[in-house]
Amino acid sequence: MSKGFIAIITLMLITLAAGIANARSYDGDHSKMKSRAMTSSGSSVTCLSWDARALLNRIRSKFGNVQIVSTCRPGARIAGTRNVSRHSYGKAIDFRVPGRKAEVVRWLIANHRTGGVMTYRDMDHIHVDIGPHFVALNRPSGRT
Repeated sequence: MSKGFIAIITLMLITLAAGIANARSYDGDHSKMKSRAMTSSGSSVTCLSWDARALLNRIRSKFGNVQIVSTCRPGARIAGTRNVSRHSYGKAIDFRVPGRKAEVVRWLIANHRTGGVMTYRDMDHIHVDIGPHFVALNRPSGRT
């Protein structure tokens, strides 16, 4: 193997380890999230994939410093299913922009084509992710 290839693999492993160390635990209820390692914004973004960070930077450049609700949650599942959440891969962000939710959602629908946009009827945050394009508004959260 070339030295460049080994360096890339090493960097990927270091990034993965940092993401796991900075991950948030999740027990199925956003109000009960517990952070193992938090930044001043309340949630780490160092665990996010480069494309999720780029999306967050686009959102921040348009709407200012958003309130992060959740980023990486290793082992996270989509509520009510056995499907692995994009949060477990560092490819999803839950966030708030107080007083501007509708404006942000409209902008995301018009400008975010490399993943999903979702809102929940009983929660005030916005979910965005990297992956197949979809829009799901006012969805049930799966909370009991």
